[in-house]
Amino acid sequence: MILFDAQGLANIAWALASIGLKDMPLFEAISSAAMTRIGELAATAKAQGLVNMLWSFAKVAVVDRPLLAAMSSAAIASIAEMGPQGLANTAWAFATLGLPNA
Repeated sequence: MILFDAQGLANIAWALASIGLKDMPLFEAISSAAMTRIGELAATAKAQGLVNMLWSFAKVAVVDRPLLAAMSSAAIASIAEMGPQGLANTAWAFATLGLPNA
């Protein structure tokens, strides 16, 4: 079994979303693995791993409510580390997914 760190998971999700590939079994696997690594995603520089993961799920319209709730909490806790682009991307992701109050 291949294990990815938090940044690796965010990179895979970003790559899939960038080409518009909505592979639900793969996104479900990424989501499952990411649930145990939310803290790691938020700890990346400017919370970039977290922001990229949120952007990726929004880009391909994957709504995983438990993951999004966990990422929302992590985003709130990391808001001071996010730059303007990270804040904008985070707000865009939640709004795009129809979760403006997440």
